[in-house]
Amino acid sequence: MIDNLLSSLSWIPDYSTGIWLVVTALLVFTLLGVNKELGLKNKLFKIGVLLILLIWLYPLYTQLYYPIELGFIGNLITLVVSWWYFMVMRKKMPKLVKWLYPLLIWALLASVYTLLMLIQRYSA
Repeated sequence: MIDNLLSSLSWIPDYSTGIWLVVTALLVFTLLGVNKELGLKNKLFKIGVLLILLIWLYPLYTQLYYPIELGFIGNLITLVVSWWYFMVMRKKMPKLVKWLYPLLIWALLASVYTLLMLIQRYSA
């Protein structure tokens, strides 16, 4: 079963760079809106910058998912920060929150993929 799930998600490493670029562009667009409404010194803007840093550090800490454990931890951190950012943004700036859906979906998919790789590795 895990092998089937992994094979169905095997496209993730091939497209991850392009997807992270798109997610970064959407996040920059969101940050421009946050800056316009709340300013650069606002907590929402700073957390958005942190998310961009996490996204751009992604290739360094995953190294194409090796070590898998580090990639999984990085994905989880990105997912948790993204979810928190989404929840705060939903209350303060509901018009901009829709631009965060791709980030949440991608962070969740990447987390599931690396989790499946971990399960496969340690179950063997």
